[in-house]
Amino acid sequence: MDVALVPGGPPANKCGKVGKHVKKKFPILSWLPKYNLDCAVSDVIAGVTVGLTVIPQGIAYALVAGLEPQYGLYSAFMGCFAYCFFGSCKDITIGPTAIMSLMTGAVFKGGSLALYGKYYAVLLSFFSGIIILIFGILQLGFLID
Repeated sequence: MDVALVPGGPPANKCGKVGKHVKKKFPILSWLPKYNLDCAVSDVIAGVTVGLTVIPQGIAYALVAGLEPQYGLYSAFMGCFAYCFFGSCKDITIGPTAIMSLMTGAVFKGGSLALYGKYYAVLLSFFSGIIILIFGILQLGFLID
């Protein structure tokens, strides 16, 4: 039972353990209530700047991987979209990199696999995401450190 420490004041423990755990897993729940117009203007400027960089970069990395340009566009913005809900660090770059593109392109570079390259690329990214999700659930982040 939550009882206010000061008459008329809010209860001392509003969130509880479940609320703290949910806020830890979804950081957007912590900063979104404090979001204001100044932050929105700054975020729009940052979004346009990053978008002007990431969009051509994503298209180029898709071509390096041997994929059609639209796969680069998907990889450029979908990671950022998911990260705004689950991410906890504001100073991180999410999206395709040269190493990922080269390694993905090397998987299906020659022979009969080249015909199904785009399907293998999607499958490769899906399984990579599943592995990262399992690492997160099992709290195996110390292996990376």
